[in-house]
Formats: sequence, C-alpha cells, structure tokens
Amino acid sequence: MNYLFLEYKTKSKLLGAIIMPVILLIFGFGNFTLPLEMQKASPLVPALQSNWLMMHVSLMMLSYATLIFGSLVSILFLMLSFKESAKKKEKNLSLESGRFFLFNESRRVSAKPSTYALNLLKSMDNLSYRVISLGFPFLTIGIIAGAVWANEAWGSYWSWDPKETWALITWLVFAAYLHARIVKGWEGKRPAVLASIGFFVVWFCYLGVNFLGQGLHSYGWMN
Repeated sequence: MNYLFLEYKTKSKLLGAIIMPVILLIFGFGNFTLPLEMQKASPLVPALQSNWLMMHVSLMMLSYATLIFGSLVSILFLMLSFKESAKKKEKNLSLESGRFFLFNESRRVSAKPSTYALNLLKSMDNLSYRVISLGFPFLTIGIIAGAVWANEAWGSYWSWDPKETWALITWLVFAAYLHARIVKGWEGKRPAVLASIGFFVVWFCYLGVNFLGQGLHSYGWMN
C-alpha cells in the first residue's frame, strides 16, 4: 500500500499510528456494538435483490475507505506542518535573543532535517491528492448507481433521504477540494483543511446517518 511505502521511504511510523486505530475501531464496532441479528446474514427483500444495489454498495464502501485514507493523510500533513512552523518560530526567537555564537554550526546541522521535513510534507500532500482523486470517481459512480437502483425499487431517482443528502454533501466537499487543486492550483495547507473537513463528513455519512437518522438507509437500533 502507498502509506506503507511512504513509511518505508521516510522511516516514519506516524501513518500507521493513525490508520491502525481507525481499523481497530471499525472492527470493534462491527463485532461488539452491532446487535447479533445485524451481524448475521439473512435473505434480502425483493427490492434489494438488484445488481445495481451490489454495484452501489461496493463502490460507496470503496469510496468511503479511499476518501477516509486520503483525508487522514491530509490531517497528518497539517499536524506536521504546524509542528514545523512551531520549530521555525522557536528558532527565530532563539536567534533574535542573541544566541549567535553557534549560528554557522547550527545552520549546517539543521539543513538536512529541514530538507527532510519539506520532502516528507510534499510527499504526503501528493499522496493525499492522488488517493482522493481515486476515491472521488468511486463516490460519483456509486451515487449514480444508487440513483438508478432507487428508481427501479422505489420509482424515484432521488428522494432527499438523509443518507442521500449527506452523500451529496460529501461529494460537494471533495469536489471543492479537487476544484481548488486542479483549477485554482492550491497546494499545502489550504486543500488539506478541506480534506480534513471531508474526513468528518464521510464518517457522519457512513455511520452517523445510518444509525441516528430516519429514512431508507436507516438501520438504527439506537432510536
């Protein structure tokens, strides 16, 4: 996987430290939180027996996983960016306070870490952009497949169900991200902030609406 390659290249364990808890959270949620009747497979009702539904669910799940990963990389990018900014400010304050006696030596020693940090941030920015660019078409096609299935099952392409509404919001957030990068030429922190917002939007669309909302996609026992 791309994040494993990035960890090997940069000798950093930060990506795994963020991604693995998320995987464990999903696994634990599915095994210990869901009621037993929802963990067991059961025959689908006639309205759900459609190839369009299989395509819709598969693509939506794939898009959620891809977009969440890309957004996580953006969040990590912001964290490291703020850390580097704090280090830079601290260094400037040290120089301004009169500590000039080892200026040349400290400059020589700190040159490599600065270059390393910049290369790491650039790699993470590019990785996030590429992963989100992959997940966005999956989300688009998944929404279209869901609309076609809904028309077959319920006679309407779009009914403004809470899940549909939040899927549209998710699509708009990441469309804005890609528009900012491709058309406006944004790089670095500004598109990363958009992707970070998308992280929480995807999670609410994936779980929050399902279990807290009311509608065709609601499977909530919590109500």
